[in-house]
Amino acid sequence: MTMDHQFRALSERLRGLFGGRKVVLAGGTRLPRRVQELQHLGADRTLVISTDDSAPLYDSEVATWLPLGISGLIATEQMGLEEALSSPAPELAGALREFDPAGDALVIGSHYMTLPEVGGRPVLNCRQPEWVALENKTTIDSLWRDLSVPHAPAAVFDADGESFDALWESSTLLDSGWGVVWSGDGPAINGGANFVRRVRTRSEARRVFRHLAPKCDFIRVMPFLEGIPVSVHGIVFPDGTAVLRPIEMVVPRRTESARFLYAGCASFYDPPAHIRDEMRNLARRVGEQLRTTVGYRGTFTLDGVATEDGFRPTEINTRYGGAMTCFEDALPQVPIALVQVALVAGYDIGMGSMEFEDLLVGAADSNRITSIGANVKAVSPTHEIERPVVWTEWACRWAHEDEVPHGTLRLRPGRIGGRLELDLFQDMVRPGRAAAPLVVSAFALADQDWCTGLGRLEPALAVAETDVDELISVVEQAAVTA
Repeated sequence: MTMDHQFRALSERLRGLFGGRKVVLAGGTRLPRRVQELQHLGADRTLVISTDDSAPLYDSEVATWLPLGISGLIATEQMGLEEALSSPAPELAGALREFDPAGDALVIGSHYMTLPEVGGRPVLNCRQPEWVALENKTTIDSLWRDLSVPHAPAAVFDADGESFDALWESSTLLDSGWGVVWSGDGPAINGGANFVRRVRTRSEARRVFRHLAPKCDFIRVMPFLEGIPVSVHGIVFPDGTAVLRPIEMVVPRRTESARFLYAGCASFYDPPAHIRDEMRNLARRVGEQLRTTVGYRGTFTLDGVATEDGFRPTEINTRYGGAMTCFEDALPQVPIALVQVALVAGYDIGMGSMEFEDLLVGAADSNRITSIGANVKAVSPTHEIERPVVWTEWACRWAHEDEVPHGTLRLRPGRIGGRLELDLFQDMVRPGRAAAPLVVSAFALADQDWCTGLGRLEPALAVAETDVDELISVVEQAAVTA
């Protein structure tokens, strides 16, 4: 079967689910893109319930846009969204009635959605409670033990019942020379490294304890693992688990703070072959475990660190992970997020796990993608600015008019100030090496010239040291000036 035939066959199957139906998009990301995908699949009309205040230009015959004005951290946003949908205010209730008076529209929730229905309409991709429970970072070690997976030692403490001294004593025992990581969990969503801290000194530990204890039910202590943070996605089908390629999680360390900066993801990095195989084999085993124990369907992420001793897992996320954007952009012909919805809903997409895996892995290995950005509070830009950049050695500077740039740095208005974003150009940055060093130097340039206030950052260290020349493609020397 040719690739074009696969795309057409998959579209026809999805058209059978969405075609001719009204659809409510209840939160989520890339909403304009989802509207276009649904329109392509023959959906009747779409009501978009977005958390932020802005609505893009859209065709009112295709979509109705209803912003809720909820912003903040992931946990705040998701709790606000589910509260608004479970007890709709008059404006929201009226919009739902006007859009879907018969009450038979399909509802697609955000990737975090645990709400089973919206105004009597079932949420197709609602996450089951037993699926959500598996994300708890303080209980995940039992899964590694069940699967006999090499993993770092850890200790879990009741944030309310344990003393600071107990956590610090455990930290000193688990510290292998680079400090330890404290991860808080429950009751709020822990995304974007919100409740994850690196602890190296007693005074630092005390500050972290004061921050985490009121917000979390439990705190897990484990050694800090030197290496590249990586994630591998699995997609659980009825016939097996499709396993994708590793994705670098761009998480620079703050040199003057215990916090990490979660700056998105990139698919440029290639772990050593044995680590890639190790990650993918484990993801397949995890997927089968999820399928047989809790009836899981759809995408999950297996996160960890590529260390000199191999891959060391740290957590799983039983949902469509943010790094799936790397696969969406590598294979735009396939509405991967809607495939996710169909699988969770138990709908037969007419394609097996291995066929889907081959499609996505081949595309993602050939097309390297970045989704890199960070929220900044120090500035509140009123308009978007964008400038091309180049790297010389490890330093990043603005590109001159007469040279070919390696990427683009962008600052635009954000929800809590500004949003700083970096695009790397695939034809100028060679695949294989980690993106984090390039991100750190680019963000330092933004701090210097745009006053973004991110502060001093340092990148994760790769398993093997590499030459800069292997990372940056050769640029015409005549076009490079100091």
